[in-house]
Amino acid sequence: MVATRVVDDVETLKALADPARLAILELMMNDHDRRWTAKELAGAIGMPPKKIYYHLGQLEQRGLLEIRATGVVNGIIEKQYGAAQEAITFQRGTEPADVPATTPVEATHEMGEVVNTLFDEVRGNLLTGLHDGTAVMDRNAPDAKRALVSYSTARMAPGRAGEFRQALLDLVDRFSAATTPGEPTFELLVAIHPRSSAEPSDEKTAS
Repeated sequence: MVATRVVDDVETLKALADPARLAILELMMNDHDRRWTAKELAGAIGMPPKKIYYHLGQLEQRGLLEIRATGVVNGIIEKQYGAAQEAITFQRGTEPADVPATTPVEATHEMGEVVNTLFDEVRGNLLTGLHDGTAVMDRNAPDAKRALVSYSTARMAPGRAGEFRQALLDLVDRFSAATTPGEPTFELLVAIHPRSSAEPSDEKTAS
């Protein structure tokens, strides 16, 4: 198992653009030492067991999960799965010279689908938490409930942006390494990127 998997190829991005597969992978990475059967995974994410095998196959094909054990149960071979990495980072790689010209466009589309899926999942989970009271956006809320959402823009040299990017990557690694089975689950989504704008703004906001 690797600590952080860097995903930069189109086929893996396609595999991760599906909300069900992201949910499966997230579940396994949150408890990366555990072995899961297909039945256990299906029950945990609320999917019929017969449907989950296709998604597990897609994740296994891309090396995102691994088969950690097999056994025979009632005459049927049962596999036990685990995540092949503790965390995932997405990036576009440099395409080889022999890759068709349409591939970068396809990769951009698939990356956009992954971003949409991640944003939708985090937004949905946060709204659910705010609605049922398990998450509170208050600086004085206890650690078990406090939710933080922040947005900011800043003008800086690209090298300085690189320093912040590395700091975020280090934070993601620390966050993933802090996973403790049996404890409450917390969610972290980070992004830093150059903003494209015809008329750049100096406004800076945070909440």
